[in-house]
Amino acid sequence: MTDVEGLRRFPLFGGLDDRQLGLLAPVVIKRVVPAAQVVFREGDASTSVYMLMRGSVGTSKRMGLEPAANASTENPKQKLLVHLSAPQFFGEIGLISDLARSATITAETECELLELSRAEFERLANEDPVFGYRMVRNIAAALGQRLQRADLDVLKLTTALSLALGNR
Repeated sequence: MTDVEGLRRFPLFGGLDDRQLGLLAPVVIKRVVPAAQVVFREGDASTSVYMLMRGSVGTSKRMGLEPAANASTENPKQKLLVHLSAPQFFGEIGLISDLARSATITAETECELLELSRAEFERLANEDPVFGYRMVRNIAAALGQRLQRADLDVLKLTTALSLALGNR
């Protein structure tokens, strides 16, 4: 069982009161993942969110334009995008959508993870709509921040390409 204070560290649970955190704590699954083990792969089914309690992970994407389902090699080249260190959360789309995982997450060190399944999230959200609203609001805020960073990255890459091609 996870303690409420451990959950309180994550912005994903911002605005949840002690009672709501108390309902959440017994349904998250604690996992210890050894260094270099893949937590999930780009293209996998998405059914949960993970909270990184201890350690660090790398987020990578397959190089090339071919979708994960059609990838022709078993070990395609991966581009490391970002390192995440505890406390962080990832895979939040898994709580609200059936979209496939958009990246591969690999443990860089031994990691302690908490996993919240979509089924448990939906059960709790149905029992307590305020809980569900606050969680979805927090997911939307996190996605908004990530979209802003992605927009800046696209702008930087577009600018660099334009300069490299001599288009000022």
